[in-house]
Amino acid sequence: MDKFLKKVTNVYRWGALVFLLVLFLSVFIQIIMRNIFNAGSIHLEELARLSLVSLVFLMIPVLTHERKHIIVDIVLIYLPEAAKRWFVFASDLLVGFFGIYVLWAISTIMERNWNVRTPALALPNLVLYIPITLGILAMTILSFIDVVLRFTKKEASV
Repeated sequence: MDKFLKKVTNVYRWGALVFLLVLFLSVFIQIIMRNIFNAGSIHLEELARLSLVSLVFLMIPVLTHERKHIIVDIVLIYLPEAAKRWFVFASDLLVGFFGIYVLWAISTIMERNWNVRTPALALPNLVLYIPITLGILAMTILSFIDVVLRFTKKEASV
């Protein structure tokens, strides 16, 4: 199971890397265009914004799986080991339910606004929300997998 999850998160990692490169190139070209040619591009600006959002949401499942996401552990460091496990179990459960709520919210938004286009690139919201939805979906699934692994007392993802 862990090998499969690592393969899935590697796909997300490579997708995020592509968006990072697009972000870098679009910002770099914008800097050159503004400073040398005294002209900017709204298309590149929107592409950079889309790339940044996609990069962030595609890395959420990777960080969730590797347990490298932001964790406030001030409470955890003082808890006994058994309580720590239950606290992390509850935390994973909350993250999973939050993911379900966000996916529901995205679907509600898409019901009416799926074809609304972005100002510069004219991308429909449906395309814009694909990386966001994929990231939240994978985060939710990985959180529930961790819950199941902790509940069955097997080792959860690292």
